Amino acid sequence: MKINIPVCTRGTLKEFKESYQPEFLSKYGYERYTRPVPFSAIERTVCEAVNVKYGEMIQGKLIVYDNDILTYLGHKLWAVKKGEEFKDE
Repeated sequence: MKINIPVCTRGTLKEFKESYQPEFLSKYGYERYTRPVPFSAIERTVCEAVNVKYGEMIQGKLIVYDNDILTYLGHKLWAVKKGEEFKDE
């Protein structure tokens, strides 16, 4: 049985990371940037990004946070709605 992320799957980045391994998500346009912790074998995550499409022709990476809502669009592209956690009411 082949595991994949269906098109139009929606959730927060935190939910995706709890459901799938980062190595698996990297096949779908997710990237995690890390740096080693001195005197340790542990790597610390600096930031995380997904491939997004801006308009008709422009593609690029967008830094995302745990509370951002992601929708998988297929072909390693994601739609991102920024989380509302820090927005003033």
